[in-house]
Amino acid sequence: MPIPDIYMKGELHDEKRDGRHLPPAPVAIDYSTSPDNFDSSNETAAEQIAANLALLYHHMVSGATKPELFMGCRLRPGEDGACSGTGTIEAAPHNTVHMWVGNIEMPEYEDMGTLYAAARDPVFYAHHANLDRLWVLWRQLNGYDKSQREFDDPQWLDSHFYFYDENADLVRVKVRDAIDMDRLRYAYEEVDLPWLDARPRPSVPPNVARSLLRAKENDDNLLRMATNKGPWTLEETVRVQVARPKSTIKAREEEEVLVVEGISVENEMYAKFDVYINLVDETMASPRSREFAGCFVKMKGADMATKGRRRNIKFGISEILEDLEADEEESIWVSLVPRGGTGNVTRVDGIRIDYMP
Repeated sequence: MPIPDIYMKGELHDEKRDGRHLPPAPVAIDYSTSPDNFDSSNETAAEQIAANLALLYHHMVSGATKPELFMGCRLRPGEDGACSGTGTIEAAPHNTVHMWVGNIEMPEYEDMGTLYAAARDPVFYAHHANLDRLWVLWRQLNGYDKSQREFDDPQWLDSHFYFYDENADLVRVKVRDAIDMDRLRYAYEEVDLPWLDARPRPSVPPNVARSLLRAKENDDNLLRMATNKGPWTLEETVRVQVARPKSTIKAREEEEVLVVEGISVENEMYAKFDVYINLVDETMASPRSREFAGCFVKMKGADMATKGRRRNIKFGISEILEDLEADEEESIWVSLVPRGGTGNVTRVDGIRIDYMP
């Protein structure tokens, strides 16, 4: 989908948008700010749409089977309650669309591409309404009814904000007041969801990939790292062999989770990298391949709560491992692929596997 026509004229138009991404160009929710060997900027519209649908499948379905995977870590009041683990939907399409709309010729990628100016572009509000819609869809897909909450933590539900109402009176609204759409008296139009049927296929047959990876295990030039502990600077693709915990008996209702931890970005700059499992051929690396687990995306700048903090990101990988026929393996190979020329400012402390009930 391109930027809607209504946002291209009158008061809803913003001159500080990337001129390459104006209609009829379809949005690229796997966007990187500059071309590289793995960038999708040269894809046709049909190819870009296919990549969009596949990425949404990863970030809405297979990679986000649990609330913490979709919404991110639990944030509580105070310094001790801070956390820096974003959910799948925060990275993409949230951050990627911000960067895709913002003008990379501006010093801070204004307007949409930077935190301080994003809301100056009216399309900001349509973008965030769509993210709210995706939240509604995620709840429906995972069987939540209107009375259920993803988290029952009162510190979250009773957090409150002050607003002026239509009569200019100051009112207090709690989080629990704003997560019931019936009380807010709005609903989203029901439309087709083609991304539900966009489950990717492996780019290489799993039996072939398994043989190639085993043959390469002792070749330092092809598999760069043999430990899952960094830190690493992502100046180039980092490949890490990650053990699957033998002592853990995975229950059927548990999700196997890939954790990329201790992510730091120099001077709070923009950064992006993709995460792949058992990737053999990097020329075929894209969200359209089943090997894609998800992506990390950080917009330029930071608020005071997250400035200087190391970040983590988690992806559900149970379905991916089944499709790659790797669910019985003792270890997997994880590739961190830097995007948009940002690897030299990005460091990662380690990669591990957890299980989430």
